[in-house]
Amino acid sequence: MADTRKKNKKIIKYRRPINIGVVFFGFIAVYLIVCVYMFFTSTHISGYEVIAGNLATDYHYTGIALRTEQIFQSEKPGYVSYYAREGEKVSVNSAVYTVDESGKMARAVKESAQGLTLSEEDYGQLRGEIMTYMSNLSDMNFSEVYDFKIAMDASVLDLMNQNMIAELDSAAETEGAIFTRYNAGTTGVVEYYIDGFEGAGLDSLSSAWFDQEAYVRTNLRTEELVGQGEPVYKLVTEELWKLVFPLDADMETYLLDKLKENQTTKEDGTVIQNTTYIEIRMDKDKEILWPSVTVEYREGNAYGVLEFVNSMIRYANDRFLTFEILRDETTGLKIPKSAVTEKEFFVIDKNYVTNSGADSNMGFMKQTVGEDGSTEAKFVNSTIYYQDDQYAYVDPREENFSTSEKLLNSGDLLLRTDSAEVYQVGQMEKLKGVYNINKGYTIFRQIQILYENEEYCIVKEGTSYGLSVYDHIVLNADTVNEDEVIYD
Repeated sequence: MADTRKKNKKIIKYRRPINIGVVFFGFIAVYLIVCVYMFFTSTHISGYEVIAGNLATDYHYTGIALRTEQIFQSEKPGYVSYYAREGEKVSVNSAVYTVDESGKMARAVKESAQGLTLSEEDYGQLRGEIMTYMSNLSDMNFSEVYDFKIAMDASVLDLMNQNMIAELDSAAETEGAIFTRYNAGTTGVVEYYIDGFEGAGLDSLSSAWFDQEAYVRTNLRTEELVGQGEPVYKLVTEELWKLVFPLDADMETYLLDKLKENQTTKEDGTVIQNTTYIEIRMDKDKEILWPSVTVEYREGNAYGVLEFVNSMIRYANDRFLTFEILRDETTGLKIPKSAVTEKEFFVIDKNYVTNSGADSNMGFMKQTVGEDGSTEAKFVNSTIYYQDDQYAYVDPREENFSTSEKLLNSGDLLLRTDSAEVYQVGQMEKLKGVYNINKGYTIFRQIQILYENEEYCIVKEGTSYGLSVYDHIVLNADTVNEDEVIYD
């Protein structure tokens, strides 16, 4: 009985079963931590799809317009009112402005102007100017907003002045004011600003001209009293005008070459410079023009001089004009510069390139040594990545697929099939290229760069072992090595 109680008092510990759910979620947590760690510590490889495109070289310049301009002064003191619209061509018999000596007429016109309204045609003109400005608006040139405001103020004032012409005569009759009407001094395009360049010519050309921060433009239209002999307007009297701009070394060479191409040499050796034209596009209105061009030198600096025989009235209100010289655009395959890398190749005299004969595979005849010490010629089917006028470029890492031996090594001797000459392998040069990833691993593809800017290159299409449209390449070549497997 006692023994039985003793047995019953024995306690057996119960083992809890393993919680599979906790273990499973623990593995998931560890896996996520590892993935996050690898994501933040590993190098990320981005791809880029090759596209056909072009890069237009940016040949933008700012020039100073030189015209035949004549300033006219007020013949008597008084308050000036203008008849002619700025930028309008006037004749000798056209009224340009009036001078009111007493100021009565100016006050009467100002009061009557309160009730003046613009016609639908006037609003149409203003809308056209606004649309032109909006089409050329750029966030990079915000200062043009102020130029646009000044131009719009001038346009509205011109339209109001045109509408007030009839008010001048009625104001004179009502107020008994005495005013004098003045016609244009000659035929030309009327402008109401002066800036000191009215008499400038190529003989006084200086680099100081192009300091736009020092440029001062004075608006002649004012409501203040104008003294006798003070400037009130100017006329651009000739259609012929010039645009002068500083040249950089590249554009200087380009223009000099263009001028040289257009020279004629007479039998006596005299060189005649024929008129040379270039194509430009004005930034202001995107107009395409064909001015003649010459090159001038002042104080060691080179300047381009464009001469126009038309379009003067279109730009008469501008002293500084920005334009683009249109040269040939480079077309081909467009790739980012970050994708470009370099690789070393054996360079071998192209005279040693031969074919196998049977299947016409290209390669080289390599001199080999047999077990008995005898020499023989063995054809090596090497891949020629690129060939110029002197050398063939061969990958030093290329191997025989069946034996994994390198096809060529530094020090190997190559034989010519048409002579007893030999060439020792060893000289190396670099080729530019990219890493192609169409097959899931990086393969070097050589490229020939036609043109490049700060971000992109245009490379030649259709080269041997090169690129094609829609190929996929590594965006940042410095993040990978050749033959590296790429995981998506």
